[in-house]
Amino acid sequence: MSLSPSISARHSRQVALHRQTGCSYALSDDEEIYDVIQWPKQGGFYAKVPTLLYYRTKSGRCMDWGNGARLHSFKPLQEGKLVQQFKLWLAEDVDSEDMPLTGQSVVDVLSDYMERFHEHILGELQKTTIVRNYSVEDYRYILTVPAIWSDQAKAIMRSVFSRAGIIGSEDPPDRLTMISEPEAAALYCERKYNAWNLQHGDRFMIVDAGGGTVDLIIYEIEQQGDRRTLNELTKGHGGMCGSAHIDNNMRKLLNKTFGSCIETMPSCTLEMIMETFVEKIKFNVDLSAHPQLAIILRRRRSAIGSSSGSMSEGKILLTAEELKKEVYGPVFQQVVDLVETQLQEACVFINAMFLVGGFGCSEYLYNTLRDKFSNTVGVVVMPPRGELAVVRGAVYSLLCPGVITSKILRRTYGVRTRLPFEEGLDPEESAIVTKDGVKRCGTRFDLIARKGSRIRLDRKISRTFWVAYPKHTEVDMYAYDGDYAVPRQITDPGVVKIADFPVKMPILHDLSYGDRVNLEIDFIFGLTELQINVSMAGSRFQFISLLDAELND
Repeated sequence: MSLSPSISARHSRQVALHRQTGCSYALSDDEEIYDVIQWPKQGGFYAKVPTLLYYRTKSGRCMDWGNGARLHSFKPLQEGKLVQQFKLWLAEDVDSEDMPLTGQSVVDVLSDYMERFHEHILGELQKTTIVRNYSVEDYRYILTVPAIWSDQAKAIMRSVFSRAGIIGSEDPPDRLTMISEPEAAALYCERKYNAWNLQHGDRFMIVDAGGGTVDLIIYEIEQQGDRRTLNELTKGHGGMCGSAHIDNNMRKLLNKTFGSCIETMPSCTLEMIMETFVEKIKFNVDLSAHPQLAIILRRRRSAIGSSSGSMSEGKILLTAEELKKEVYGPVFQQVVDLVETQLQEACVFINAMFLVGGFGCSEYLYNTLRDKFSNTVGVVVMPPRGELAVVRGAVYSLLCPGVITSKILRRTYGVRTRLPFEEGLDPEESAIVTKDGVKRCGTRFDLIARKGSRIRLDRKISRTFWVAYPKHTEVDMYAYDGDYAVPRQITDPGVVKIADFPVKMPILHDLSYGDRVNLEIDFIFGLTELQINVSMAGSRFQFISLLDAELND
């Protein structure tokens, strides 16, 4: 294994961050990948940390993070609020009601967490005998993101990294890159392919089941001599049906079980019950073998209240039937539906299904998928250390780039342009007459790349426009998620603006007012984040995602 020269020359430490839950890293002179397995106030050695923050109610100050935040929530006299599941907030369908009650924005909360998360990681790296002194230039980061995240969500995370002090405004854009979680997991599983004898032309599905989301995608293996690459067979998709939703369902069941007693119960008691469920039961339960589940209470029954038929001798008694119906069933069914959708889209035989992620370590989920799809998929596999598949795969993507050679576009992209006006097709209110005397439509959606198209990662789509000197201009990017015809107008239903990249006209002494200046734009869609390169009269501009547009306003 060797680093590409451009990476090894500038960054000696490649650090992969699995959103806000885990970290793996590699050093330029070492083939080994290391995991951060020690976290503050968390006993034992485990490669993940709970995504939690605890804020003091009166001051809004962050008291602790990770397991330390959870310990705060166990105190009988609460002085603040436990904020959890905020890694889900960047999904587009999360309601504002799910936001924290501290009066802070999503960026505020995520920045608070990432600052502490990153500080701890640096401390762990510097504990080694190899990494002694921290220098900003030494570190390159790659962040794993759910496949269902929008371009806006990725831009917000880039902003969070800046707010948390992890990257600076003057850093080169590639100091932070992003990779979709199923793509990273595929790279991890590809490294282990010998165990499953996958060959040229074989296809495998990644089911990345995490805490918040479940992301799926299918790849086809291409072998040319000693070189082995992967091509996306489907555009991939996912849903908000990770294991956190099992936790939410469990809370609802407990609220129903305790009834009116929940109002007088100390909040720390419910958190202790949930901790027992999450740590001891959730991923290890076998409902087929046990008709009833007992959760031992740490507090006396009198301190909790009574609920007829639900508690016995300091235990909460829940039947396997109600757990299947109300806690696990709704989430598992969503996962099954996602798998079926991917199989229908691929419409070919799938040799293997790899179940990875923290939720993917659930024997119950594994058995469910194996039993459901044993006749339609060659083999259902839980790879070793599947909870680390995403974060370790992200490191592999930095160390050995180019394994994945093509992707399927998830959205249709276009730019706003002023094309010649067509009577009966373009709305009259969009009509303008430009300096060349031509009547044009000012709201046209000019197609750049279509949803479902296969894009090679090394390919750029180039377009040429013109601007009248000395006007500054901007590249207005729009996206369309629908499966219908390409929109004609940027005002059509389903079309959303994702960025406006400002382009400043340089001073050109040999041009007169109104002269045309060509604008060459290269669009690069094969990366996890949208990238465009603009050339105009000898000046070059590079933009990644939406953040650059915001910083350059």
